[in-house]
Amino acid sequence: MPREKQHPLKMVAALVKQYSRTLTGVALLAILAGTLALAKHWVSDPYRFPLDVVEVKGDFRHLDKQQLQDAVATHVAGGFFTVDVDAIRAAAEDLPWVYKATVRRVWPATLRINIEEQQAIARWGERGYLNGNGEPFFPDAIVSSLVLPELAGPEGHELNVLESFQRVTKTLAPLQIAVTRMELDSRRAWHLQVGDGVMLELGRADTRERLQRFISAYPTVFAGRIEDLKRVDLRYSNGFSVYWQQLAVTPESGAQGLSLIHI
Repeated sequence: MPREKQHPLKMVAALVKQYSRTLTGVALLAILAGTLALAKHWVSDPYRFPLDVVEVKGDFRHLDKQQLQDAVATHVAGGFFTVDVDAIRAAAEDLPWVYKATVRRVWPATLRINIEEQQAIARWGERGYLNGNGEPFFPDAIVSSLVLPELAGPEGHELNVLESFQRVTKTLAPLQIAVTRMELDSRRAWHLQVGDGVMLELGRADTRERLQRFISAYPTVFAGRIEDLKRVDLRYSNGFSVYWQQLAVTPESGAQGLSLIHI
């Protein structure tokens, strides 16, 4: 059956209708884009939505508030919607005594900065501290009033040293002996300082067994004489050597102040 020919005027009318719809859609998109751009410009104007208040909250024990204010001041710019909260957070967390910072906007004109300060549980090396996660941080100055055990070791071994210190502290607790210093040297040998300065040399291998040897001998060899001790070298397979503060030469002594204990 032959296809009926459409009247030329009807064809023109259909084309005009189709293009009218297309042009209307394009116009609407253009109007929408312009509206969004205008709205963005409007809300980004700091004079329309200014920041009137910057709140800083936290439990400040060692963090200098003025240092914190100086660190974030250059980033507190723009209005309520345009201030760079990520830059402010990063600037705060760059300070050694800041563990975590959260920054948020509070309508209508407040910026709230919450600071969680580092909790130092040990000294690290000559000028640093460790937090509870074994992460080191290095303030500009050591706090003299903050008395903590001293830990030291190669870079990257902070958590290992902290966990070893905690384990040794728990092991020696029944003897009521405090560990005041623990070091892992470059050869991976362990050195302990307990009490009022007594050194325990554990070496690199079998450190738990060697420490247990000291604990087992403590009641008969060291109890009541801990203040006379200088150093105990536990790096022997079946005993240890004891260096006393003052001791006369004995048949068992290879030198003054030295006793060899065989187990």
